Amino acid sequence: MEILIAVALTGLVASLTLAPVVYAVRQVVETEEAYSDEAALRRTALFMAQDMAAGLRLARVTMRVIAHETLGGGNDDTLIVASAAPAKQNMAVGSVVYRLARRSFMNDDTIPGLYRWVLPGVLPDAVKPGELEEKDGQLAVPYVTALKLSVYRSSDWISNYEGKLPLAVRITLYRGEERGEYVFSFPL
Repeated sequence: MEILIAVALTGLVASLTLAPVVYAVRQVVETEEAYSDEAALRRTALFMAQDMAAGLRLARVTMRVIAHETLGGGNDDTLIVASAAPAKQNMAVGSVVYRLARRSFMNDDTIPGLYRWVLPGVLPDAVKPGELEEKDGQLAVPYVTALKLSVYRSSDWISNYEGKLPLAVRITLYRGEERGEYVFSFPL
């Protein structure tokens, strides 16, 4: 009987000392996961801003933002920037497009998320974002569920835009419960 009581007390003490360790490890894992999501969103927004800043400022239309709301009120905006990025791959200058791709019945093998297309020889005002196929784009960050873009003009933030590089752009990315909002300003 004494041995059973000693084993039971040892088990009780071990479980009481192990519980805080398990809790601490769980908190560290959750913090790392949250940071990696936020860091991925921040890096993606920065990459988008770099594409905008390096845009062809001599083009008639340097940038287009096409606002689109999905069913349920989510945002599914599209960013199109005149860019010299294709020239880095020995192609004609053209456009860079950012748009969400979602999994559907027609494309269930597509990884949902934010995609980036490089379109040599096509300026922003000629891009038809609805005709872009995910297989031709690059997955910028997976599992982004919404993209909202706002352009600062004069004294107001607007959703639809076509023209030269604006004073500032606000990029809001959603990935599950994670939300990142980033504002980038551009010198005149």
